[in-house]
Amino acid sequence: MKYATKIYQFFYNPKRLFLIPLYQRAYAWEAIHCKRLFDDIIKVHKNNLASHFFGSIVYVQDNELEDDILIIDGQQRITTISIIVLALKNAVMNKDIVSSYTDEQVNRRTESYLFAEFRDGSRKIRLKPIERDLKAYDALFSNNPKTFVKESGITKNYELFYSQIVKSGLTFEDIFDSLEKLIIIDLRLDSSDNPQLIFESLNSTGKDLTEADKVRNYLLMALTKEQQDEYYTKYWRKIEICTNDDPTMFIRDFLTINLKRICNIENLYFDFKEYDTLFHLDREELFKELLHYAEYYQQISKGLTDNDKVNRKLKQLANIGSFVAMPFYLSFFDFAHKNNLSYELIYEVLDITENFWARRIICGYPANALNKLYSTLHNDIIRIFSAHKKRELPLDYCQYAEVMKFVLLKKQGNAKFPSDLELDDSFKTRWVYKLPIDYRYFLFERMENENNKEGIKPVAEEMRKETITIEHIMPQTLTAQWKQSLGENYEEIHEKYLHTFANLTLTAYNSNYSNHSFEEKRDGYIDKKGEKIFGFKESGFSLSNYLKTCDTWTEKELIERGQILLSKFKNLWNMISTSYEPLEKEVDIVSFADDEYELTGRKLLAFSFKGQKFEVYTWKDMLLQVCQMVYNENPTTLVYLCKKHWWFYETATSERSRIADGVYVHSSCSTKTKQSILTYLFKNCGISDADLELYLQPLSDKQVEETEE
Repeated sequence: MKYATKIYQFFYNPKRLFLIPLYQRAYAWEAIHCKRLFDDIIKVHKNNLASHFFGSIVYVQDNELEDDILIIDGQQRITTISIIVLALKNAVMNKDIVSSYTDEQVNRRTESYLFAEFRDGSRKIRLKPIERDLKAYDALFSNNPKTFVKESGITKNYELFYSQIVKSGLTFEDIFDSLEKLIIIDLRLDSSDNPQLIFESLNSTGKDLTEADKVRNYLLMALTKEQQDEYYTKYWRKIEICTNDDPTMFIRDFLTINLKRICNIENLYFDFKEYDTLFHLDREELFKELLHYAEYYQQISKGLTDNDKVNRKLKQLANIGSFVAMPFYLSFFDFAHKNNLSYELIYEVLDITENFWARRIICGYPANALNKLYSTLHNDIIRIFSAHKKRELPLDYCQYAEVMKFVLLKKQGNAKFPSDLELDDSFKTRWVYKLPIDYRYFLFERMENENNKEGIKPVAEEMRKETITIEHIMPQTLTAQWKQSLGENYEEIHEKYLHTFANLTLTAYNSNYSNHSFEEKRDGYIDKKGEKIFGFKESGFSLSNYLKTCDTWTEKELIERGQILLSKFKNLWNMISTSYEPLEKEVDIVSFADDEYELTGRKLLAFSFKGQKFEVYTWKDMLLQVCQMVYNENPTTLVYLCKKHWWFYETATSERSRIADGVYVHSSCSTKTKQSILTYLFKNCGISDADLELYLQPLSDKQVEETEE
């Protein structure tokens, strides 16, 4: 292992290639990083500095037969230096900068950076980037911009450096001599060093690499070079393609399904290691499983199934702009595929999801309440099928949509399915114009097109381009004419209806309409440039049809149009009902993950923890037994929690119960507080809420008052 080294010393070895492993990410330096480095090189020249620190390079020998090295950390710096040297060399050859050297001398000075002259084999270019960057990098050696790979970051940064070199007014020698004063920390790993542990240490902050980058490295670094090449091409690259070269959110959803908890993006790498440890899948089997779900991810996010109707629904859902339901979609698509469910059923399930979203948007229910709902929804549905199977009353999987509606209709609190009564009340006053922009795209496209099978207008797409915009019929700023038209209550009317559906439509003339009168907006007018501005009467949008029939725009018309649009909305997303009839229940089985389920006042009969069932009679008994089982698995964490004095303590009082010596839990409290204690415990111990199920006396039975003790 070496330490501080001049950059030219690191590059000097006429037989060595620098290999960027396939598990490394693509070249990712942006213009700001390149400009900062070039400015540093210029400062070295202007201030005649002896050196300038450039960072560290960590590498390991590729094999025993060659001196080639694998760059474990620092590939961005190595690639950037190579690009600068190549730009500098080409600038001289093109006579864009001056040099006292001959072309042969320039070649000789730059050769150690760019070529491994004496290496055996066909490749003499020293740096070998990953496959996605290789073609772009090698093309630069032609010194012919027509052959460059324009969409590559490597090419863009080369062109940036070339421009900076020419603009600097410095000679080849000025820049090259300054570049060679860069100092790096040269860290060569011995064969006994563990590249994976070194990688984790260098990247534990997550600032340089995405969590998906770390997962990829974790999967590939333990393999032989041949396996890395094979698995990267056969699996990982395909996963990247399926996820638009950004697999981070996909991996989070994959882990949510398998770990049965919502994973934090910042801890994704360590959660993935936990998953790998739990399931012990063969490395190739793990790659296959990831790719299997990534292909569903692509189908869902892009609408790429084999069915046009399903694809249209998926694209409509994508306009919502949130993939909070993706864990459910992935689980359901996998289930549908394995059980050969029809596309008609798949469409129905997606339609229910869209209905749920649309109604919740209008009724103002928070979107964050859906994270946990969608992480457990499929399991909640399957639990009902399993209950039927256990009682030898099998339920056909074609009933999936009916069971799904039953589960959703049971939800309470912020996770509930809004009723018609709530919708009728909220639709009149909901400030649609103030909703998140993707919600607006979704609602206006669906309201405009409804369920028309032909002539679907790409409203959301055009709204993103701003070729179609939302028009306030009654303008945001009232003129004297508008005030007179609205009547003496104009302020109240303006405040109440301005941003509601009743007062909004679509147009391609938004910037022109401004606060013109209703008659001008309806019939059209000639603008100041003498151009004809068409009005609502010529509009092709169905949302403007009612406006064509109105002589004035007052509260009367606003109320009438609001009712018309509410009917249109309910025609699109009518209130669901279900034909599924639940079993005559002996108990209600509730997952602890369903935090919207009201437990206060319910009689607890038993609980199941990690698949093992226990009979209890009070909530306190359940709390103590679960805490004791968690302590047996993880005593260190419980002892640590006691030191924080939050629900868990080191000493006994009348309000605390003993878990073990020196470990006590607050137990004289309400059911809701007991829920909070277990949530806190599970979070700190990495336990999924779904590992705990509660068996409750059914609500339909005579309630037995809860005994807190």
